[in-house]
Amino acid sequence: MADIVTQLQDFVNELNGMFYNCVGVLQRDAKPAGTTADGELSDALPDDGREASEKQIKEMAAAVVQQSRKIDELASLLPEVDLDEHAQLGRIAELQAENDELDRELARELEASEKILAKATAAFEAATDKVLLSEDQPSTTGR
Repeated sequence: MADIVTQLQDFVNELNGMFYNCVGVLQRDAKPAGTTADGELSDALPDDGREASEKQIKEMAAAVVQQSRKIDELASLLPEVDLDEHAQLGRIAELQAENDELDRELARELEASEKILAKATAAFEAATDKVLLSEDQPSTTGR
């Protein structure tokens, strides 16, 4: 199971998809607006049989409300955030100190790795020089 923040993101994404689909259905099924001979909007709406049903609208609304409730429930499970500025600055300082220590550790590891790489490169070069410059190699002139 994913952590609460990931679940919240997923539920919000689902809610956004629901909004998108609901608006699309309502736009698709909306009655076209009637106009008068002057080009003004008329209160008389033509009936072309495309209108969204009340049942369909209520079902979409219920699905959105249910998804919103899931989001509210998950949000209530999140730990309380310490809003005290002093505590937040203290936590930031702790995290920065931890980051600095990890940075120093990585620099030490990089330096040690570079030394090992230099030794391995030197050994490889020595081995290839020995093989390539060996007197046991047959002459390439062939005469």
